[in-house]
Amino acid sequence: MVDIIEGYETEEQQVDAIKKWWSDNGTMLVVGAVIGLAGLWGWRYYGETVSTSQEQASTEFAQVLVKYDAKGEEHSTTEMQTFIADNKGNSYATLAAMLLAKEAVQAGDFALAKTQLTDLLASNEYAPLNPVIELRLARVNAELGDYDAALSTLNNITEEGFLIKANQSKGAVYLKQGNIESARASFQAAVDASEGRVDPILQLQLDDLAVAKVEVAPAPKLDAAQ
Repeated sequence: MVDIIEGYETEEQQVDAIKKWWSDNGTMLVVGAVIGLAGLWGWRYYGETVSTSQEQASTEFAQVLVKYDAKGEEHSTTEMQTFIADNKGNSYATLAAMLLAKEAVQAGDFALAKTQLTDLLASNEYAPLNPVIELRLARVNAELGDYDAALSTLNNITEEGFLIKANQSKGAVYLKQGNIESARASFQAAVDASEGRVDPILQLQLDDLAVAKVEVAPAPKLDAAQ
């Protein structure tokens, strides 16, 4: 406001200047204020809606888990799958999908595990979780004999913290394919990524594929007389 009245000597001139400025800019100020208030209200409404949605999902997830666990070995995955489908994009649906995939693997239902992990990878919006999903999906594909898909998924993992497991898993897949050279190279890459903190199992996997040194018998010494 100081900038508006600078250069005007009398109060009357200052008032006229303020009136003119308001005439030129007042409407935009009102619109801006309305937009600002609407945005603030909208953000609060969004926050309240998300909070309510999360609370509802949390309650439903707890109920599904209770029913799932109560049935023991007779449990059905139908309710869990329905919950996941109805809450896609929600963190509780992500947890449910990971849990269902794990249970499916333990039950030997790799097809169900693959479906859950594939759908989760496609819908997940939390990038740091992707390497975990990809590792599990690759292992499931390997169990299903789809080695190319497993390797393709593992090749997508570039996060430094997951390179050891990714390369170790590649080695295991290559072994299943009978590709010893690639398996050895992958295990070695995993060891290199370990930076001195090598997992004993990984070291054993690499040692089992170590190239045996061929001992060449020394040439016989010839007698000087010969």
